[in-house]
Amino acid sequence: MQPNPYRSAWAAWLPDALPLLAQNPPDYSAALRTFPKPERAGAAAALPNEPLRLAVLTSSGAYWSRRQAAFAASSLIGDSTHRVMPIDLPPEEIAFAQEHFDHTAALADPETIVPRATLREAGVQLTDHLISWTGYCLDWPAFIEQTIPQMIAQARADGANAALVVPV
Repeated sequence: MQPNPYRSAWAAWLPDALPLLAQNPPDYSAALRTFPKPERAGAAAALPNEPLRLAVLTSSGAYWSRRQAAFAASSLIGDSTHRVMPIDLPPEEIAFAQEHFDHTAALADPETIVPRATLREAGVQLTDHLISWTGYCLDWPAFIEQTIPQMIAQARADGANAALVVPV
């Protein structure tokens, strides 16, 4: 098996970054100054030929509070996993486990983060599931190699031909 050069660069970065991230408050500026970023291949966007069926994804750390574990929001390197929940989940059953944004607006009006009703009012057909991850994630190798392919597979299984990513 070929070694992954990005994973190797990330593993070399981590030992120096962890003490900076563990400070109170964390020194993100110093820790992220040398954060390795992978090379990205460009990809052209194309409009679907069939009626739009939209997957909704959010980096808010949304999770189904009655059935799913919260994200590991306090982890120094974040949480590279994702959660899948029914798109029609009542707002009171959606919680947010992400420490890097103020939850006030999201809790007062979940449509600001998870715009399901707004999209439907606009005539958009949504897939059956909401897909969420926590935007604070420094374990990019795991996120790139595992989480992103799993989220794409979920959106495809739901019949999505487009996606709306709601960043937080």
